[in-house]
Amino acid sequence: MNISFVLDVAIALIFIYLILSLLASEIQELLATVLQWRAAHLKKSIEILLTGGEGTKNDRQVKEIVQQLYDNPLIKNISQESKEGVEAWLRQLTRSIVIFGRKSHQITLKGNEPSYMPSETFATTLLERLNLPQLAQKMTALNLQKMIKEEIILKIESYVSDGNLQITEETRYTLKNEAEGFKQRINSIRADFCHRKATLLTSVNRLRDELDSFIAISQLLAPISVQHYTHGEHTGDPQVATFITQLKSLKNAIFYQGNPSYHNDHYNSTDELLRRLQPSLAQILDLLVGEVKNKHSKLERVNEAYKSFKEEFCNLDNNDDIYKAYQAIEQDIINIRDRLPNSVRESFAALARRAQVNLKRTQAHEQAIAEEIHQFQTEIQVWFDSSMERASGVYKRNAKGVAFAIGFLLAIILNADTFHIISRLRTDSALRDMLVKNGELTTQACLGSTNSGRLECFRQEVNQTIPLPIGRDATNLKQQAQESENWLFPPLRSFLGWVVSGLAIAMGAPFWFELLGKIINVRNSGKPPVKSSVHPSAE
Repeated sequence: MNISFVLDVAIALIFIYLILSLLASEIQELLATVLQWRAAHLKKSIEILLTGGEGTKNDRQVKEIVQQLYDNPLIKNISQESKEGVEAWLRQLTRSIVIFGRKSHQITLKGNEPSYMPSETFATTLLERLNLPQLAQKMTALNLQKMIKEEIILKIESYVSDGNLQITEETRYTLKNEAEGFKQRINSIRADFCHRKATLLTSVNRLRDELDSFIAISQLLAPISVQHYTHGEHTGDPQVATFITQLKSLKNAIFYQGNPSYHNDHYNSTDELLRRLQPSLAQILDLLVGEVKNKHSKLERVNEAYKSFKEEFCNLDNNDDIYKAYQAIEQDIINIRDRLPNSVRESFAALARRAQVNLKRTQAHEQAIAEEIHQFQTEIQVWFDSSMERASGVYKRNAKGVAFAIGFLLAIILNADTFHIISRLRTDSALRDMLVKNGELTTQACLGSTNSGRLECFRQEVNQTIPLPIGRDATNLKQQAQESENWLFPPLRSFLGWVVSGLAIAMGAPFWFELLGKIINVRNSGKPPVKSSVHPSAE
């Protein structure tokens, strides 16, 4: 037995494996299409992603969320299908098979689910359930309302009503009227922001301008100078100067701008004020985590941010406008929390913190929350892609198991016994040479094709009439029986041969095609050069 003989047997055997692998891959692809294995695996993978793992207490709620995501037009439009003709009828038949086959299964399929989902579509669809821009707007409006009332209006009212402020009753009455007008104007500014008629930056600048205007009006009530007052020219109340000083201190505390005299003119508290009024995305999602309950609806823990948020507002008067705004936000948080299980909310909170770190928000501006939401969407896409990579690995491992099952059944049906095939190739030189020749011609004809087109080329080029040492004809069965005579239990030999064939078929057609090409190259490179016969010319 020389090396050339061994290579010929190996080439012929691999050629047979390649043909059987192509047949098995077609069967597997047909089953995967009809039974929608990819679509079912994708849906199950998304459920596992949102639950944080299989078997959690939020399974049922997550299944409902995933189904609602699949009902979104953005995801529905991914799956294109025929609406009329034979293709539509076949599609409907396939859908009926899928629905029937999945009635008692963990996955509920309607037959039109996509087998692939872009991460951007997943993230966009999921974010629609959160209404983050609307919630951020309401929380900013609440912070603005709270600042206007507690840090401006109430303090100015306390200044005017302070008994230690020695001003005349006429001056006090005038200041109260001016303060009331000022209060109405800044409440109008807040209302414009709440109704989105003005941006936050515009509203803050308008508040500063109104406070400047109020200070200017108050200065008109003060005397032009102390000298005029001492000479009996009562052009104003001298104690108003104390009130004006208080107003200026109040303005500097809220809207302080740097002073060149102190070499800090680069400082601008407007940025700080915007950052304080506008919550970050991480803060919003920490509120959404809120109260974490177990499967028995018993409280397990409360998020610290949510706890602080409630303590800040829950003790206010129920008729207070700030408390009513707080209640509206609280109800929005509860509605979102009811739509998302604990695992999803906690995952989102972690992703929001990562987005904040990656964005490196250092300067407050109007588009800060929009940029954070965009970065948050990017983090969700990365999260989804990473999960789908792991899911793809799981699907491939499962597909290998299915490929072995199909290959084993195919080996039984076609009686593709590897031990018998090798025996025939060893003893039947004509069959061996025929398979080797066809293998060489077909492989060499397809090596020039692209990687994706080589197997299709092989399907077209292979000689479909070539005999193979498989099948259940009388001659083949008789030969197998003779080969098994020395076995204690003859059927065991055929069974083991089918197992080996099933394993070989499960390796896949691309593997066998590449191996066949390499062995053929080795065999051809080892051949001695053909000597040309020299015919002397007649003299």
